[in-house]
Amino acid sequence: MKAIITFHSLDQSGSVLSYPPKLFANLLDSLTRSEVPILSLDELLLDETKAGITFTFDDGMKTVFTEALPILQDFNVPAHLYLTTGAVGKDNRWPTQPASAPGFEMLAWDEIEKLHAANIYIDSHTNSHPDMRTLSQDELEDECGIADKLIEERLGRQPQYFAYPYGYKNSHVCDFSRNRYKATVTTDFRVLCSTEDCATLPRLDAYYLQPKWLIKNLNSPLSKSYIALRGWIRTVRGKQ
Repeated sequence: MKAIITFHSLDQSGSVLSYPPKLFANLLDSLTRSEVPILSLDELLLDETKAGITFTFDDGMKTVFTEALPILQDFNVPAHLYLTTGAVGKDNRWPTQPASAPGFEMLAWDEIEKLHAANIYIDSHTNSHPDMRTLSQDELEDECGIADKLIEERLGRQPQYFAYPYGYKNSHVCDFSRNRYKATVTTDFRVLCSTEDCATLPRLDAYYLQPKWLIKNLNSPLSKSYIALRGWIRTVRGKQ
């Protein structure tokens, strides 16, 4: 299997943005036992034929530091954090957030700096988490320029990868990200194919990867069929 997995928060709330910490540890243990490597995006995308999994966290919830980091360190594996820079030290109630969305406390810069020092790659998720389809070229430049500059100034590393807020994209937005970043991830629910557009890399939403049988056998033919079916359902429902 070759895939990128999306997480937001590690907690026990059961929200659509949450994944239980114990299951996260079990998932890492299962992948380690099945000899599926957990890789950085650079490593995953270097060889189109090589199997592997990359973990990504969107937005910048505080539990990435308090819950995910200790587990990642226990297994000595990397991950990527797509950071919404305007929410640092605040919460996830940005202007485009639906009122029904669960609220979370966000990371502070000192925690982000510690994540960066601990093999977590800090990449861009814009400054204010907008629907990028509604933005002009100048507004796209501002959103990503502010975020990228803040990350580089604080961490000394320019973001190489990007995640579309909410997964919302169109051809103009894809062209923009293609010209600015090495690759961009989406919310399209499927594993990676041998050839992919670097501006539309699919990911597996971890919320749907909670059944114990699936965690224990993520690389099995049955699991791959489940993932394909779940992706088809999301496509039919228009949740891309």
